[in-house]
Amino acid sequence: MPSFDFQSLLWSGLPLVAAPIVIHLINLLRHKRVEWAAMEFLLASQRKYRTRVLLKQLLLLLLRVAAVLGVVLALAGPRWKNPLAGILGGARTAHVILLDDSFSMSQTAGSNVGPEEATPFARGRLVVERIAGDLAAASGRQELAIGRFSSLALPTVAGRSPAFDMPRQAVAPGLVQQVRDLLGTFVVSATDCGPREPLAAAAEVLGQGSGAAGAVWLVSDFRDRDWKAADDLTGLLRDLADAGTQIHFVDCGSAEGAAANLSIEGLDAVGGVPAAGVVVPMEVVVRNHSDRPVRDVQVELLEDGAGRPGVRIGEIAAGGVGKQRFDARFKTAGGHTVEARIPSDSVSADNLRTAVVDVVDRVDVLLIDGALAAADAKAGFGDAFYLAAALAPGSGAPTGLKPRIEPPRALSSLDLDAFAAVWLLDVERLQPPEIAALETFAANGGGVVFFVGPRTNPAAVNDTLYRDAAGLFPVPLAGAVDLLPDPAAAAASDVRAEEHPVVAVLSGQRNPLLDAVRIDRFMAVERTYEPRPGCGLRRLLSLRNAAPLVVEQPFGEGLVVVVLSTAAPTWNNWSRGNPSWVVVMLELQSHLARARRKAESLRVGEPVTVRLEPGADEIEVDFAVPPEGGIVHVTGTAAAGVLAATLPTTVAAGPCAARWRRLDGTERERLFAINVNPAEGSLDRMGRERLDRMLVGVPFRYDTADSMQPAAGVLAGVSLLKPLLHALLVVLVLEQLMAYSASYHPRSTSRG
Repeated sequence: MPSFDFQSLLWSGLPLVAAPIVIHLINLLRHKRVEWAAMEFLLASQRKYRTRVLLKQLLLLLLRVAAVLGVVLALAGPRWKNPLAGILGGARTAHVILLDDSFSMSQTAGSNVGPEEATPFARGRLVVERIAGDLAAASGRQELAIGRFSSLALPTVAGRSPAFDMPRQAVAPGLVQQVRDLLGTFVVSATDCGPREPLAAAAEVLGQGSGAAGAVWLVSDFRDRDWKAADDLTGLLRDLADAGTQIHFVDCGSAEGAAANLSIEGLDAVGGVPAAGVVVPMEVVVRNHSDRPVRDVQVELLEDGAGRPGVRIGEIAAGGVGKQRFDARFKTAGGHTVEARIPSDSVSADNLRTAVVDVVDRVDVLLIDGALAAADAKAGFGDAFYLAAALAPGSGAPTGLKPRIEPPRALSSLDLDAFAAVWLLDVERLQPPEIAALETFAANGGGVVFFVGPRTNPAAVNDTLYRDAAGLFPVPLAGAVDLLPDPAAAAASDVRAEEHPVVAVLSGQRNPLLDAVRIDRFMAVERTYEPRPGCGLRRLLSLRNAAPLVVEQPFGEGLVVVVLSTAAPTWNNWSRGNPSWVVVMLELQSHLARARRKAESLRVGEPVTVRLEPGADEIEVDFAVPPEGGIVHVTGTAAAGVLAATLPTTVAAGPCAARWRRLDGTERERLFAINVNPAEGSLDRMGRERLDRMLVGVPFRYDTADSMQPAAGVLAGVSLLKPLLHALLVVLVLEQLMAYSASYHPRSTSRG
């Protein structure tokens, strides 16, 4: 159906169409009749050709009326509306446009498309502009609200509507320019926001007011990760459809399919002790989001903003990950940043990742020696001596660890949270307060290690620590037994390494370090014991008779490890000069501390919270936020007895620094790593058929951004201006010819 871009020009210009008729009528006014013989002859001739003359004059009049009408219509901007535009006319309709600005919308394709359509986000902005233009030209009362995914995913204050970039308002003549100006400020965010929160916000804004039909336009690239197994999304869409809301999906993804994309999935310390001057092993993990392997991936590295030698990953399988370790060493205590970057590809936001390493002067480790008496806290060369020598061998090999040896009763009096791990060495039994303190420490993320020995009471362990699998100790003990020689396998090693990161350095067919370890006696596990499904029990080391030697099991947020022999060379020779003893103990300490170490990596969009100490810290905190380090001032507030300052959200990836003063005038700083969600780098898309299968029973209309181009006439309609101008030219030519034909032209006579 036809419509006009400028309705006001149409209605104001239509009266001009009557001008030729009025002029013609004026020319027909009769004057006073004067009898004249010659004129009588002319009138007789006129009566003979009257019909022909009237027909020519009528055609000439019609052509002139058509010419004026054509000029008016051309100025009004005629347009032929397609069937989709029918939803916009007539009744009052409220439209909510949801524009996906997650960073997967920044994907660049390998095709030769123009710069305005190089990314799904650019195509999405054009679609929003076209919808607004169609609304402005539609009949009836139209209302419009526009919101980006990242804005609508932010938490809202109670009683306040979601943060739409353009709140719901009536469509006015200047709306298109207003929308165009707004879209000019939009850029792709670094978030991974999906459609769940935006759809909930759309349902809320459509529920405000009454008497208007609703329409939701979801402009997105429809990635798998946002829609796969999303039952709540289906429920939201079904509720909207049941309320009479029309649902429109506009797919802005490239029709050429997903381009290859790499993302840095991890950057973390994977061992060692984060102490000043100590080597900290780190690992970078890169995922290949494509169906082809990639080779020779170069990873650029920075420490505290300064360049350092990078690493190379030889090959990453299709859909797989590649890992590469490197060593970092920080000279001073405090927060330090490590950044990894890979070359740009189809999506650049996930090519950078930041890690924060909190470096300390030393790490305290608590050793509880069962042989110690109350009055002789650090005497003798028992189990604690050999373990302390492995954890802190001396200045020649700094580890950053500081062992502290105490008797069992210290568990109930010390602040265990001050220690990276607690090691219990051949303790006969623990009292209830000591057990409670140890279990609280482990449940809150602490690492606990038990070594057994001659003083260990299996019955007491089973009753107080194992407690039918409800306690801290992972396995029930049967008693101490000898590891008998096996004549059939006299050359076999007493110890076998299992698949576990702590003993990975010792794994292999034949390891000379493990071959040298001799186990004479060990604590056997009850024969009837079977691990509960899902308990997380793992073996680190086993004996040649298949009995466990070292096992671990989670407890709350922490980890508990049991070594079923002695730390001192009493039941074995492991700690007597075997290098593998030092290696495994240091790796085990690092493994335990990792579970307790607070993860400082936050996703873009998440709040950043700094806990303050009442009576010691000021409540004003300055956050230096990425990417440029702009300062945001936040005043701390107290809630539930906790004083904290919270930055509500972050908008970019990179290191974020929180700085504040203490009441004594000293300054404090804490670093946070803000990173994108690497899963958003997966570019697999749903497509129409999969959406149909997932949204069974939910009516929706599916279009692509390409099908909504102006030339296709899908949204705003086809402009009729050019064919109208061509027709007007024809009318004007015919008018001139008809005017010439209807007028009198005396024949020229030649004189001889």
